[in-house]
Amino acid sequence: MGRPKKPPEIKDMLKKYLPVDEIFDKEEKEMYEGLISVYLNDFDENQLSAHDMDDLMGIAMNKVLEMRLLKASREDPTLHIEISSAVEKLRKQTEKLKENLAARRRDRIDPKKHSGLSIVDLAVRFDIDKKSEMYEKAKKLRDEEEELKKEKAKFFKGNKGDIDS
Repeated sequence: MGRPKKPPEIKDMLKKYLPVDEIFDKEEKEMYEGLISVYLNDFDENQLSAHDMDDLMGIAMNKVLEMRLLKASREDPTLHIEISSAVEKLRKQTEKLKENLAARRRDRIDPKKHSGLSIVDLAVRFDIDKKSEMYEKAKKLRDEEEELKKEKAKFFKGNKGDIDS
C-alpha cells in the first residue's frame, strides 16, 4: 500500500494523535512542539521513518523533562543529587537517540552517488568556485574604482585655466 500521495504533515499528525496535553503543562507543551519543529527541519519528511519519529519525540521529551527536573532542583536544593543523576540518565539516553538517528541517516545515503568523486575532483571543483568568486570580487572592485574616478573627475578640473600656468 505505501504512503498516500499527499500524506498529512507530520506536525499535524503529532498534534492529533499524541496526548501531550496530558503529559506537559502549557509551557512545556510549547517547548516540546517547538523542539519537534526544529528537529523536523533537519530532515526531509519523505525520508523519515517511524523509528526516526520515535527518536525525535524521545529527544524532545527528554529535553522538556530535563528542564522540568532542573526547575524542581532550583526550587528545592535538597533534591540536587537525585535530580543530577536523573538529568545525567536523560542526557545519556538523548545521546543514544541521536546516535541512532545519525546511523539511520548514514544508511540512507547512497554510496554510489558519491563514489565517482576523488580528492582531485573535489579540489578542481573548489578551485573553480574560488576563481569564480575572486573574479566577481575583482569585477566589483574595478567597477567601484571606475565610479570613484568619475566622481573625482567632477570635482577636479586641473590647473589648465589658472592665471600663473
